[in-house]
Amino acid sequence: MTKNTVMPSAADFEAWTQEDEEKALEASAERMKVKHLIKDDGVWFLAPHGHIYKLPLNLSIDDFVRLSDLQSNTEQIQALKDILAAFAGEDAANELAKEPVMVPFNILNDYGEVLSKIQGVELGKSSASASSSKETVAVE
Repeated sequence: MTKNTVMPSAADFEAWTQEDEEKALEASAERMKVKHLIKDDGVWFLAPHGHIYKLPLNLSIDDFVRLSDLQSNTEQIQALKDILAAFAGEDAANELAKEPVMVPFNILNDYGEVLSKIQGVELGKSSASASSSKETVAVE
């Protein structure tokens, strides 16, 4: 809790409803939302606190397999940090390590969707059949 947060009382816990829960979860998810755009040879991500991260569009087979085969959340985040360090530098990976944990998960999710959509385009599938993200902007 932040310094300005008032500690809830026992009555607050008793009054907490499913609707309160849903509103709080939606608000938290909105604060962790990541935007992305595709430019040149990378996918650029804007994190909620203004940090920008770049990941490669041309992901190596080894990196793709590493990201795809990971089971634990810790492994997924570490793989993302490793790819970010290799592609954008150690400073970017260190900055990512300071983000709230949902930010790298959202980056991984969006990144996977972008790579999947690219694969569909390369295989001649209609881009209209892929679900598009409202947060995606393609820049030439």
